[in-house]
Amino acid sequence: MEIACVIDKRLASLSRPGRGGGPRPGRVDVSGMAGADPVAAAEATEAMVRALEGIGAAVESEQSGEAFFAIDGLRGLCGGTSADVLAAARRAVGEEKRIATGRTRLAAFLAAEEWPRPVPVAALRRRLDASGREVDELIEALERLGIETLRAFARLSADQVSDRFGPLGLRALRLCRGEEEPLQPRVPHAEVAEEIELPEGTAGRQLDRALELLVDRLLAVPQRKGRTLLGLRLGAMLASGGSWNVEQGLGRPSASSRVLRNVLAPRLEELPGPAIALRLRAVGLGPPARDQLELAVGGAEPRRRRLRAAVREVRAVQGAEALLKILPVDDASRVPERWALLTPYPEL
Repeated sequence: MEIACVIDKRLASLSRPGRGGGPRPGRVDVSGMAGADPVAAAEATEAMVRALEGIGAAVESEQSGEAFFAIDGLRGLCGGTSADVLAAARRAVGEEKRIATGRTRLAAFLAAEEWPRPVPVAALRRRLDASGREVDELIEALERLGIETLRAFARLSADQVSDRFGPLGLRALRLCRGEEEPLQPRVPHAEVAEEIELPEGTAGRQLDRALELLVDRLLAVPQRKGRTLLGLRLGAMLASGGSWNVEQGLGRPSASSRVLRNVLAPRLEELPGPAIALRLRAVGLGPPARDQLELAVGGAEPRRRRLRAAVREVRAVQGAEALLKILPVDDASRVPERWALLTPYPEL
């Protein structure tokens, strides 16, 4: 199998945002990319992956600025040769990205990074799934023993490596010998995300209203096509210049604005400081929302079901912004424009 590696050097040095949320480092300038931070890097990486999926690639991407995909199944779609596939990938992601191929992820990565030959063991730093301290200690120990290249390391026996370097050393040895797990590409899904800018000093009840507006807009995105959501990623750009995000599971698929607001509202309390923008992205899409069977005749629920069907019908014909509701925001403000906002009418 021939594997392609796509690298965006501006983003690859930034770690992928963690699942636990929390404050992120302030904005930095990475190789000319002013204003980059881990959250922005994740967004840019998502755009790169979607561009590759647009040419038919099944993409694996575990770190910011990197993507891997198998070339074999794309030759027929892109012209017949590996060069044709790479040319299509460059057109999709942009000429500034580095693209190379190899028999394994490591080989493709080294080619894209243009490491010198023979390749030093320091190249393992970005490829080992372990803490930076553990990897640094492994590389320093190898270099002290005179094992300075991947080729020299690959000549060692598994017993020698296990005795001296333990499980991490064995993982590194398998990488050097080309013994990698098969690619694990993600399942492509439609982009379902929304972002709103916040007035300076937004907090408390106003922040809750902003979240309500954001949830309503997300549920009205046409790409959702009536499907439920499996999880959400709530993020914020901080007034101090940094960023923050957190992932929230839903327990069961849902497309209820009330449910989404209830699970996300407590996470706003974790914001490390004032925010100037909120972002909400669907981590995964579930099956379409279905009405439950009812034993009772009449009542409020059948009316809600008919109203939900009417909302969907109008939106299908007139668009997502065809039905709006008034959302009170700050009735004490001296600025009339801040008293209320229009937000997409929920599907109930």
